[in-house]
Amino acid sequence: MFKRKETFYYPGQEIEQTALDKYRCLDGATMVALKKARGRISFILIMMSLCFSVIIGRLFYLTVMNYEPRQFVPSVLKTDFELNRKNFIDRHGNILATSLPTVDLSVNPAMVKGEMTEVAKNIVKALPDLSYNDVLRRLNSGGTFRYIKRNLTPAERNQVNWLGYYFLSETPGEKRVYPQRNLFSHLIGSVDIDGQGVAGLERSYNTALGQQDIYLSVDLSVQEAARTALDQGIKKYGASGGAAVVMDVNTAEVLAMVSLPDYTPNLSLKLTPEQQFNKASLGVYEFGSVFKLFNTAMALEYKDITPWDVFDATEPIKIGRKRIEDYRGQERPLMVPEILMHSSNIGTVQIAQKSGYKKQQEFLKRFGFYRALPIALPERGGVLVPADKKWADITSANVAFGYGISVSPLHLIAGVSALANGGYYRVPTFLKDGNKGKPELQVISKKTSDQMRPMMWAVVNWDLKKNHPVAKYAVGGKTGSANLIENGKYVKGKLRTTFVGVFPMNEPKYAVLVVLEDPQRIKETWNFNTAGWNAKPIALEIIANIAPHLGVQPVEEYKLPVYVQKAIDITNEAKKKKR
Repeated sequence: MFKRKETFYYPGQEIEQTALDKYRCLDGATMVALKKARGRISFILIMMSLCFSVIIGRLFYLTVMNYEPRQFVPSVLKTDFELNRKNFIDRHGNILATSLPTVDLSVNPAMVKGEMTEVAKNIVKALPDLSYNDVLRRLNSGGTFRYIKRNLTPAERNQVNWLGYYFLSETPGEKRVYPQRNLFSHLIGSVDIDGQGVAGLERSYNTALGQQDIYLSVDLSVQEAARTALDQGIKKYGASGGAAVVMDVNTAEVLAMVSLPDYTPNLSLKLTPEQQFNKASLGVYEFGSVFKLFNTAMALEYKDITPWDVFDATEPIKIGRKRIEDYRGQERPLMVPEILMHSSNIGTVQIAQKSGYKKQQEFLKRFGFYRALPIALPERGGVLVPADKKWADITSANVAFGYGISVSPLHLIAGVSALANGGYYRVPTFLKDGNKGKPELQVISKKTSDQMRPMMWAVVNWDLKKNHPVAKYAVGGKTGSANLIENGKYVKGKLRTTFVGVFPMNEPKYAVLVVLEDPQRIKETWNFNTAGWNAKPIALEIIANIAPHLGVQPVEEYKLPVYVQKAIDITNEAKKKKR
């Protein structure tokens, strides 16, 4: 163990021996102590070797085998970081919009040393989505503070920190995020880079969101069902876009509102005008034959007709130079329920003539069709209604079947809800319990509403197959198909199609509206493109999907009044004769 040699001198003799020999000459106690010390030292050396081996191995793994850039945890991401903007939450507690803590990168131009161009190049290398010229301009702008980039990701922060520039700073910030992506884009809207609302409810409740969460009336599941059905329908029928609304007919709480095409607020992409336009609330349209419901309710309310009355729809009607005829007419006398069932323009105009245009004007004003809806959304459309003094006979005829008057889909679904719910009108709301405590406006009598419901039921069900998924939910409603206007003229064959329905008719709870823009003629619809072939199937699909979720129970038997059953029997008999 010891190499060094020592020399000992004895009288008359020189002896050379190793230190080991010297060790062996020690006494027994000393030898035992030295052996123990040697063992302890050996053990310590072995343990230190093992520790160093583990450390070296771990360093090798981290730096060579599993290398990742350093990640810096933002100091602002603490649990006590106070966010300035609160949440939008659906009626069941699902978060629709929220804010997350983040950091913004800024520069103190006065502190920048060295070559500006080199600094700008390095910053752009770390943050490739930035413009070199823009960064260089900010570095040269003077002053003590300029933003370089807002809302850095952890990976971006890592890259910037590696630069080591002392004149770059991070300041606390927050980023608005939308967990449901584009599902509520037109309703919720969006914010600007400073987190201020610029569209939708984000804009309307910009101040309130700084104080508290806002609970909306919408239902995430209902919204998803409506959007899915509408999106698939637009693709199937080749439409250019569309809208869908689901509303509680008694509280006017909007459970779903969809406008397509839409967009994802999370992404900073350039949006087309079509993506930004909210067809459900901002668009105002002629809805065609859906307005026949209001025309019939008007004449019943003023007692100008009864449900038993019969009108001759054999020949077209002429008003001045205008010729009014039916699309696929029955060419026979029709009872009032049949006029709605077969969507007869001829019968509808005769009903309108019974009441006269002054009553028509007054009646439509009751339903808010003369003004923009006072809803929370900034994207709300006005109305296009002929001036009272220009309301001639032909104007009254056109309005009776949905031409010459333009309102928004929200106008329409609110009005139809009042027809079915006992006659009470409420302005649509997007807040949970938003109309609680607010007065209702009775626009028609309970009797008129009771007369309208079974006729609306007959419109949907008289030729509906008994095994259809919605047959058990007693759906009532009306279709409408209106020609589109291009360059100031109606285009034959190009339509806006609509269906609005209420269910269940024995105890109305919900209304569903679907609008399609320019659906095409396809083989599956036998080359037809009217509402009964496209908008109606989409709406019925929505109803079939949401009814169980909303707790709507199947209706075992919906009892019809005698006049409606009589109208159905006459229609079926006439159908047999045609065969």
